[in-house]
Amino acid sequence: MKTAATMGAMKAARTRAEMAKNAGQDPVSLLQEAGQHVASTAAGALQLSRYSLGYSGSNVSSSEIAQILTAFHAMDAWNEITLIASRCGAGSLPLKAAYDQAMQLRHAAAHNADANTQPLDLQAFCSQAIAIALGFDVVASRAARLLKEGDPEILTKKIRLSDRLSFRFLDHEARGYVERKEGIGRAVKVTKNAEDALKRVVRNAQKVHEPVVSRDARGLPVSWIATDVM
Repeated sequence: MKTAATMGAMKAARTRAEMAKNAGQDPVSLLQEAGQHVASTAAGALQLSRYSLGYSGSNVSSSEIAQILTAFHAMDAWNEITLIASRCGAGSLPLKAAYDQAMQLRHAAAHNADANTQPLDLQAFCSQAIAIALGFDVVASRAARLLKEGDPEILTKKIRLSDRLSFRFLDHEARGYVERKEGIGRAVKVTKNAEDALKRVVRNAQKVHEPVVSRDARGLPVSWIATDVM
């Protein structure tokens, strides 16, 4: 985290400033903001620059995603992302392999005039991208809260966050919007109005820091709320 907040932020901010300058924008304010955040690592409350993580290049590789979560002391990043997505109904396909394959398809489409990217491949990755984002957000949010609260275990070593997570689901069914707790088949509550249902499930989940995952009629996750950072 210290390396990301200092060297990583400064290196990425310089690159972004050059891009801003080439685009006719003001690079100075960008560098000044990043400099203030880097200076905060010397004393006082840490301000993590937006450029600290995931800005080392034009694209974000699967290894960078793992590095970001590792910086928050999360163990076994990609397996955790896959496990969490699976628990939420997104299937058990290893998501690191799916991400790497999508990166290859993207590079081929961008740089090879003869590339033949199939619509089915794009449709498949749309679902996989949601699953990856869900897993990443849940892990990062839980780790960030534990670090902020000074949890002694995560402060001293990398830990497996999925062991500390339980989910609350909001399923869209014919009878309405069904609130469920992970591992319990029966409904906690069935509500006809979507907005009322979401407010209720978030209120219940916040009490015990459960991520809320909304699922469609097929049982696939479509949106979520990480209550750890609310």
